Amino acid sequence: MVKKKMSLYGVVFLVCLFLIFTYFFSTNTVDYAKEEKITQTSEPDIVIEPPAQPIAGKQESNPETAIEIVDAEELDFFYDQIQTIINKASVDFSGDFAVTYIDLSTGKQLSVNGDKEFYTASTIKVPLAMMVADRVNEGVLHWNDKIVYNKERDYEEGTGKIINNIQPSYSLNTLQEYNITYSDNIAKNMLYSLFGGEKQAKRQLYRYFFSRETDVEDVQFTSEEAASILQILYQEKAENAEYQKIYDYMKKTVFHERLETSLTEGKVAHKIGSYDNYIHDIGILETSHPFILSVFTKEEVSGTGAEAISRLTDQLWKLQSEHYPSSAASPQQLIQQAGA
Repeated sequence: MVKKKMSLYGVVFLVCLFLIFTYFFSTNTVDYAKEEKITQTSEPDIVIEPPAQPIAGKQESNPETAIEIVDAEELDFFYDQIQTIINKASVDFSGDFAVTYIDLSTGKQLSVNGDKEFYTASTIKVPLAMMVADRVNEGVLHWNDKIVYNKERDYEEGTGKIINNIQPSYSLNTLQEYNITYSDNIAKNMLYSLFGGEKQAKRQLYRYFFSRETDVEDVQFTSEEAASILQILYQEKAENAEYQKIYDYMKKTVFHERLETSLTEGKVAHKIGSYDNYIHDIGILETSHPFILSVFTKEEVSGTGAEAISRLTDQLWKLQSEHYPSSAASPQQLIQQAGA
């Protein structure tokens, strides 16, 4: 029996010896430490792409950091140029002058006298049209609704198409278009009637867009408030067909002046406003980096307001079109840097 046990132990010993010998001397032995190292090197969690072109004058070790620094500096310098131009336009103007600029690529806003109030004139027709559009979207109003003309309530001298051939009624769609494209005063008043008349409509409009009250006998905007209206229109028009219609009406306006110059023709959606010596224009200019320009003036010499608006428009158009900072930074980086 003892001899049989010894024989079994011997077999076990020989098997173990064979396995040990095979493990240490086999040519197919796997180096698990080396395999783990290769996996980490060849399949990193984050791949950092180098910039397409070297950044001149920068020796940062991290390319992305260098891009961010350069972009921030370029944007700061660019916006300084914008601010200088609008400051000079205000200083050079004889009368009251207010400007608000918004870069729609970043949301950066710059102003001169941006909180100064001016009589709105016909610039109020844009938020009125937007308020009508919102009621259509809600199903309260419909574009084929017929609005009856009331001479005592609706008639007004001045700009427009209806005054030349007044009809008993008009579709809501027609009034909406005439209100913006022709700056039609009668169309505006007929739209006011949908909200209880001019005074009640103006109260609703200011509460709706600005959460404040207004003197309905002397309604006033600031250039910043007007710019904020256009920013809403621009940002929402892609998903709001009724806002897109308003934008299109602003582009095909019959008033080819002020923000619409030989440089911006066909590339600006705008709405002028004129009353006595109040000369305004607010609009969205379609460069490769679109921007809002809202200009309100109270001129001392007739004609100087429109001239000043056009001159400022051309200066900003050229700067925005030809010298906007180009970079490899993402839109989100540009937005963050602009707000810094």
